[in-house]
Amino acid sequence: MVENGLNSFKIGDLANLLGMSTRTIRYYEEIGLLTSIERIEGGKRVYTENDLQRLKFIKRLKHLGLTLSEMHELEDLYQFHRTNSRVLPRLLELLDNHVQKIDERMSNLIKLKADILIYQEKIRQKVSVEGDFKKGENSDERSSDYQRRPYSHR
Repeated sequence: MVENGLNSFKIGDLANLLGMSTRTIRYYEEIGLLTSIERIEGGKRVYTENDLQRLKFIKRLKHLGLTLSEMHELEDLYQFHRTNSRVLPRLLELLDNHVQKIDERMSNLIKLKADILIYQEKIRQKVSVEGDFKKGENSDERSSDYQRRPYSHR
């Protein structure tokens, strides 16, 4: 749809373009992440190319691990200063923190993997020893059964 020479989108079309639900788009509007929504007669929402770009940015930030509150903080910074010169340095700080958290999680996962491998080996050894013990019991039973039989054919 074209309105005032600009592309505009119905919410369903926008949702399809972005691969997100209409409910998610409405929710982002409700919590203030998407603030420039226009409405036409009947109260229907009309989304612009700027809204499309904004939602792509929100989707990207979500993919990178930012929380809704962090995104809201960035939106508030932008609304207050009306420039990215304050938003982008804060975004870098947030992303640095997320990278640090990922590094910590990876380190913890590597330690956990090592613990699991050690524990698996202990269990394998125990299973092997018990298996050998049972094999030994079975062979002892067989050999003792053999020894108890009288020599009937002699």
